[in-house]
Amino acid sequence: MEKHKIAEGIWEIDRSQKDGMRVPARIYSSDRLIGQIEQGVFDQITNVACMPGIVGSALCMPDGHWGYGFPIGGVAAFSTSDGVISPGGIGFDINCGMRMLRTNLTLEEVRPKLQELIDTLFKYVPAGTGKSGTVGLDRKTFRDVMTDGVEWCVKNGYATREDQDSIEEHGCLKGANPDFVSDKAFKRGVNQLGTLGSGNHYLEIEVVKESNIYDIQTASLFGIDRPDQIIISIHCGSRGFGHQVATDYLKVFEKSVRKYGIHVRDRELACAPFTSDEGKRYFASMKCAANNAFANRQIITHQVRKAFKKVF
Repeated sequence: MEKHKIAEGIWEIDRSQKDGMRVPARIYSSDRLIGQIEQGVFDQITNVACMPGIVGSALCMPDGHWGYGFPIGGVAAFSTSDGVISPGGIGFDINCGMRMLRTNLTLEEVRPKLQELIDTLFKYVPAGTGKSGTVGLDRKTFRDVMTDGVEWCVKNGYATREDQDSIEEHGCLKGANPDFVSDKAFKRGVNQLGTLGSGNHYLEIEVVKESNIYDIQTASLFGIDRPDQIIISIHCGSRGFGHQVATDYLKVFEKSVRKYGIHVRDRELACAPFTSDEGKRYFASMKCAANNAFANRQIITHQVRKAFKKVF
């Protein structure tokens, strides 16, 4: 599959390279990285370029690698009038994301209590497959988490308004509807709030080295203002709840492609028109999982603060 460099760091695969491509595929990569990208990534991103209603180009970021339907690092925009929505594009760990917490401590201050801090963090933030969370929910309160996200955390003492103002969308996507979430997803997610999970999820104690600060002025605006400063990095998402939402609707959309006469080059790109009943139900369910992920990271944040308060 031929790739042409159209600008520094941008490579393009023309529509002529695969039957059915509606737009070009663009890969953001250095000259060094482009030769190391798996062939499957090019196959997947050009498959995305074939999907109905895609706008502009199918994009692949520098971290591109083999994914489910879309490559990891794949980005695409679709028209809301004649485009589609696909769990393979949004992903199974819905709203997997990051949270960074700044401390006013340095490595010198933390090192003597590092083992105690690690042990306390493991105690306060459950990690691993199938772990139960630190917050007990029943079905009604779990519905509230789905619709309110971090707002639920604020109301229940797990977050401040300042936290909420620091989170994208203030920690809540409007339009979530738990009525479209399966009973199996309810059961998988109700006990997982405040858990890290497994796979590539992590909670790290990190040290900011002066040599790694490339813009001192911007760093200082974020409170990074001293040598060997300690920060906490949190990476997780909606856990088994989001995975089940995606699994449920992938099965629905496998029927939808036949119902609406949509051709996809990969069954993992099963989709439905955005304006269809199936598309609207998935969109509302996906927002439930996204709000759960916002709340999950906030509960972990709350627990990390408790751990630091206990140790220091």
